[in-house]
Amino acid sequence: MRIVVLAAALSPAALLAQEMPFTVQLTTGISTSASHPGDPVTAKVLEPAAFSGDTMQGRVTEAKSGNKLHGSASLRFNFDTILHNGAAVPVSSTITSIANSKGQQNVDEEGTAVSHSSNIGKAALGTGAGALIGGLTGGGKGAAIGAGIGAAASIAAIEVAAKGPKVEFAPGSTVRLSVKSRGGPDLASLPPNTGNTATAAAPAPSPSNAPSNTTAAAAVPAAPGGQPQLSSVKIEFIPGERTIFFDDFSDMAQDEPPPHWKLRGHPVELRIAPGVRELYSAESNTLTSPPVSVPANFTFELVFTNQGEMQWSMRDKDNNRILNFTVRGEQNGQEISARIDWPGHGDLGDGSVKADNSQPNTFALWVQQGRLRAYLNGTRVVDVNQVMLAGIDHLEVENARYRPVGIRSVRLAESAPDFSTVIAAGGKYVTHGIYFDTDSDRLKPESAPVIKMVAQGLQKNPNLKLEIDGYTDSTGDAQHNLDLSKRRAEAVRSVLVSQFGIDAARLTSAGFGAGKPVASNDTPEGRAQNRRVEFVKQ
Repeated sequence: MRIVVLAAALSPAALLAQEMPFTVQLTTGISTSASHPGDPVTAKVLEPAAFSGDTMQGRVTEAKSGNKLHGSASLRFNFDTILHNGAAVPVSSTITSIANSKGQQNVDEEGTAVSHSSNIGKAALGTGAGALIGGLTGGGKGAAIGAGIGAAASIAAIEVAAKGPKVEFAPGSTVRLSVKSRGGPDLASLPPNTGNTATAAAPAPSPSNAPSNTTAAAAVPAAPGGQPQLSSVKIEFIPGERTIFFDDFSDMAQDEPPPHWKLRGHPVELRIAPGVRELYSAESNTLTSPPVSVPANFTFELVFTNQGEMQWSMRDKDNNRILNFTVRGEQNGQEISARIDWPGHGDLGDGSVKADNSQPNTFALWVQQGRLRAYLNGTRVVDVNQVMLAGIDHLEVENARYRPVGIRSVRLAESAPDFSTVIAAGGKYVTHGIYFDTDSDRLKPESAPVIKMVAQGLQKNPNLKLEIDGYTDSTGDAQHNLDLSKRRAEAVRSVLVSQFGIDAARLTSAGFGAGKPVASNDTPEGRAQNRRVEFVKQ
């Protein structure tokens, strides 16, 4: 096994940064058999004393298992941020040694020998691992996220390789690093850790067990307990329940086309940063989904960025347009808009809302019993009826009309049934419409419609008692996911009690992490299905 460190070319400022030795202990496991590009890597700092207890964050950038044709498994990841005294400090880290969770030096979990060396040539050219950190706001390949001209652009990628089918390091593995500041003050000049890292501005990245809807929601007053005041949120869109098609590009490899779409026209680029995974189109192209079976009642959710235009169409088996919708970030950077067209029947309506185009924004459709509603960031902009659509077979989108666009996620689902009807008939209500901040139990305002519906059902039936169960997918550390699922379930319970007046004795909560999966964790769609909240009648 070998470990190679790849680093992008350094600016003069980066060359002056002083390196410090760090010892960190993994709090998330990493493995070529279970990790995916974009998955979080987190570690607790053991040394030096001034940073002891801090959290280091990074991401998996490549995970390839070995096979008969390619005998070596390889795993790339990085550490690019330290959460220190309530702030996120950008760093660059290279490896000096590694030990598995049993304390065995320079071997992985299965005892395979480890060696390491450094190689900066490939990344310095802006390819390979260097390309994984291309800027999301105009920077080219190889530029650090958010780095301006002259800023340090030196996020290092650690590559672990072994002759065999896989590479694996469990939580508790120890990594010795050489760490330096990336564009900021020297680490040695920072004050010692005061124990407040939990309030750091940048949340620990956890895309797989965060909600697919990651929009920058409007400010919502905080309620007691730190949750937003969901009882006052006016958002009404309820995401569909059964996922029909989903993609967040979590299994897309760098410099490869998106595996779940047919691409025509100019190339796309996968852009990755802490908490970010985006399919970016600088110039026009067309993406076509595989065939899907869309029911008469469905929802569609799109999370997007930038100031370009996308023209989406839902098509039948003969490729005829059934429904068109144009989504655009306006050039002023402060507004997003949408227009809906029913081919053969004319325009159905349009609308716009104020928004920051540099942040993720959401467009959503809700088609139910011939009624079509369209939403931008939760605000209804189109509401029409007597829209009876013919059978939909696949999706197509023309990207980057006029200006670049980015897609964070796409979800097509069957409309969610009424809570009271489902709980009475089957005793369990499953929802994918309750969202949380990344790696947190803090609810997002977009969760309000589902929680309000559950509260109304409880108010109508005073004898109903529920257990609230939280679930994650299998990405990341199992114990961490289990704890997170328990805290999230309890957060839903506490909001129902404190904000909607439900008797606490009627509600219990539990978390099961990645247990009881309802779909495969090997695909983005399956992982999205497994991230859910269930209400079980008691």
